[in-house]
Amino acid sequence: MITPLANILCFGAAHFDRTLQCTEQFVPAASNPVRTLHRKPGGVGRNIAVHLRLLGNNVAMLGAVGDDGDGEQVIAALSELGIDTRAIHRLEGKHTAGYTAVLDETGELALGMMDAEVYDFLSIDLLADQLPNLQAWPWWLIDANLPATTISWLADNKGGSKFCAATVSPSKAARFAPVLDKIDLLITNRAEAKVLTGIEINEIDQAKTAIELLRAKGVQDVVITLGAKGVVSSDRDGTAFWPPLPTKVCDVNGAGDAFYSGFLACFAKPGATMDAAVSEGLAMASLTAETQGTTVWDLTQDAVHLRAKHAYKKPL
Repeated sequence: MITPLANILCFGAAHFDRTLQCTEQFVPAASNPVRTLHRKPGGVGRNIAVHLRLLGNNVAMLGAVGDDGDGEQVIAALSELGIDTRAIHRLEGKHTAGYTAVLDETGELALGMMDAEVYDFLSIDLLADQLPNLQAWPWWLIDANLPATTISWLADNKGGSKFCAATVSPSKAARFAPVLDKIDLLITNRAEAKVLTGIEINEIDQAKTAIELLRAKGVQDVVITLGAKGVVSSDRDGTAFWPPLPTKVCDVNGAGDAFYSGFLACFAKPGATMDAAVSEGLAMASLTAETQGTTVWDLTQDAVHLRAKHAYKKPL
């Protein structure tokens, strides 16, 4: 029996990612023969929600899909895991979002295409009558695929819910800039943090400076991920650098989203500490990087706790 550890509502993207590869030399502006390498579920909100659920949490997803086969499959796959999908909107006449990557004959990205138009319809008008139900969730994980106006409205109307921001990409991170003083937890990478602070982050000291600025703007708790270098975290008890955990890297795709899941699965529990949450976030990122694909389907809480024991910090 799964015992819920936290109650988290994830807002954002849930779709399919497709990867194609050219079977002959890639020629721009021409028809290129390709083969399909894979088609798999994707989307930041979806990726985080799935690992949260696999860790035993009570999870719901708010998003949008089209009235098509992809949309039906997205909802069905989440429902089968026990994720509450009642707040995923099926929009008539719209297409479910999707990312398509076309690799050239050597395996390098030749073209990437993201159709995310359906998320633009997650408007205030669409969500307003659901607000009491949304506020019943103690934690909101909101990814930046939502429109900026909707993010601002949610920030203004979060009530007693805690607001965790997932910045998604540099181009979308700016959507959180007007509401930094209403964000309870910000987890972002260095490129996205630069958009919010204007600070180029290549070294740990620069991450610390960016965090100080973000906290001055009102964000209570901040984590900046530095990829293979580790993470820098900050709360009222101080700022610290955390080296990455020893990892036999197989596929780093999804490791960043997995950090959110491990962190929130811990941090959303009463009495949780920043140190424990960062340790479990690093553990989830490490386990995911050792897995082919973005999801650790055989995930256990014991595996996360065991890996997290190797995490340590250096106060800054």
